[in-house]
Amino acid sequence: MQDFILEPFAGKWFEWARINECFWPGAGGRSEKVDPELGPVRLSSGIYVIAWGDSLGVPNPADGYVQYIGMTDNFKNRMAQFASSAGIHYDGRYNGHSAAWRWPEAKIEQMKVAFFPLYQELAPHLKSGFLYWQEALAIDAFFKVHGEMPPLNAGGGEIKFD
Repeated sequence: MQDFILEPFAGKWFEWARINECFWPGAGGRSEKVDPELGPVRLSSGIYVIAWGDSLGVPNPADGYVQYIGMTDNFKNRMAQFASSAGIHYDGRYNGHSAAWRWPEAKIEQMKVAFFPLYQELAPHLKSGFLYWQEALAIDAFFKVHGEMPPLNAGGGEIKFD
């Protein structure tokens, strides 16, 4: 059985406030000027992991703070979809990301995101298959440790934070 093999971008979690400031800096803003470390990954494909907690170690999809594991072909767009549906970017919730409807509305204080970029040079048909495979392996890594799916992946109602 294969394990999840992708490495976390920059080897760390990014606070939501930093992602927001980098990816949506306002009129005329450019992500790579605002945040030279985070900006270059905005258009990348890969696996993203959303967690809730104060201080987290090196990103790992099996971490107990993980609330959701997903895949994307464009990291910035997927984060915008999550923010719209979780009520982070606007008053209220809007369509874009089905799991984000279960996120506590507009809660970002301890929200962290890690991104595990895919090998970008893959042919489109290989990239698609590899994304699905790595997402499944990331969810499996969490399941092996906790005996259940991450809360937002599992479905159900709105999750709660202590």
